[in-house]
Amino acid sequence: MNKSKNVVALTLMISSIALLLVLQLFWLRDSYERSYFGLRRDANYIFRNTLYTMRDSIYQSNIRAVNRDTLREISPGSIQSISILKQKVEGRKIADSMIVTTKAPTVQIIVSGKSLSNDSIIEAIRPMTRQLRQSIEGGQKSFMIRLAPDTVSLDTLKQNFNTALKKASIEVKFSVEHQVTPPERFHMFRRPDSNELNDNPPRVYSDTIHLEGLRFNPGSRYNASIFPIQNVILRQIAPQILFSFFLTILTVIAFIILYRNLRAQQRLMELKNDFISNVTHELKTPVATVSVALEALKNFHALNDPKLTNEYLDIARNELNRLTLMTDKILKASVFENKGITIQKESVDLQKTVTQILDSMRLIFEKRQAKVSFTPEGESFIVEGEHAHITNVIYNLLDNALKYSPEMPVISIDLKEISDSVVLSVRDEGLGIPVEFKKKIFEKFFRVPTGDVHNIKGYGLGLSYVSGVVKAHQGSIEVESESGKGSTFIIRWPKRHS
Repeated sequence: MNKSKNVVALTLMISSIALLLVLQLFWLRDSYERSYFGLRRDANYIFRNTLYTMRDSIYQSNIRAVNRDTLREISPGSIQSISILKQKVEGRKIADSMIVTTKAPTVQIIVSGKSLSNDSIIEAIRPMTRQLRQSIEGGQKSFMIRLAPDTVSLDTLKQNFNTALKKASIEVKFSVEHQVTPPERFHMFRRPDSNELNDNPPRVYSDTIHLEGLRFNPGSRYNASIFPIQNVILRQIAPQILFSFFLTILTVIAFIILYRNLRAQQRLMELKNDFISNVTHELKTPVATVSVALEALKNFHALNDPKLTNEYLDIARNELNRLTLMTDKILKASVFENKGITIQKESVDLQKTVTQILDSMRLIFEKRQAKVSFTPEGESFIVEGEHAHITNVIYNLLDNALKYSPEMPVISIDLKEISDSVVLSVRDEGLGIPVEFKKKIFEKFFRVPTGDVHNIKGYGLGLSYVSGVVKAHQGSIEVESESGKGSTFIIRWPKRHS
């Protein structure tokens, strides 16, 4: 049942995280595309503005006013075409005449007209507004415009474009190309089609942006590209990326903590059930034994035999004492959990303590036919702590060594003085502990799973108590064990400083 619940919970968590990732990917992709088109728009504007500014500057430098006498001095043979312009801009006449003279590689345009006004000239030749206005205000009505076939320096354009990009905080490399169309391949006043305006459709995930080509005049075209752009775009959407990253991490951590808590609750439930089962089994034995002894005294006339009576009473008393010790241990475990283990420090001689415990357990060892050896190495084994707790720790380790060993147990106790600590090790040749349970044996109520077999008495409080006492004495405990080859518990106690 728990396994199916865990599968459903894990599936829902993984699905939620996957959907969150998909949503964030769509959001980040949209942010990337918006940044791409924004960068493309800004770069196009900067390039267009840079080129047209240079064009206007060059036009203004090639405009000069001329007198009527100068117009008469122009050689008739040099005039390529004379036309009367009747073109109107917003309903106004621009000029009465325009004279175009050619002297390769220069084109000269002379605009003349008695009816020229400020507004008409400005509308006709907007880039030259300032210089024309100054000349017109001075009474001049005729102008000469000199155009060269390549009027913009490519190096200067690159330099100005680079400066404009840096001013806009666009740190990219770029390339600028100049294409010249031969005169026989274009018409002076042909409008460019849509393909010429945008030869390179945008490729959003490319590392290069090809800007829109610009014509300086019908025979001259400038193209530009900026690269690499992905790093620039990633820097622009860095806040969105960081937010998405942290949101994902926080969500994953939250789900992991939630799942671990769920598993911990399930493990606690299993431990509680095992504890109740073990305690119930342990309580039944002394209760049943006492009941049998009392029934024998009553029904088998044991009261008439003082020796048999004393024997039954001793059995009942021993079982009741064991029941008292068991309940006392459970109550102490509850107190230690609520208030912690309190230590009243005193000098404790570990060598003397181990010897006393071995003497008190001699009858138990003889009953189990156990072979117990004790080897001290050093001169001083005095530690600072509470004698009662230290005695209980050693007793628990020896009791476990007996319980988890087969017939005729072999137990070795080593006591060593090492620098500022005293090391106590208890080794047995019993069942051992599987690797997957080595880190759990010190948890409260935990017992190495044995199925429904209860041939080994206990309820998972001994090693938890041992670990708590050792830590309260600022010591450390570890276990070396292999399934089927026994276990070694190693405790390091800090020495008492004189």
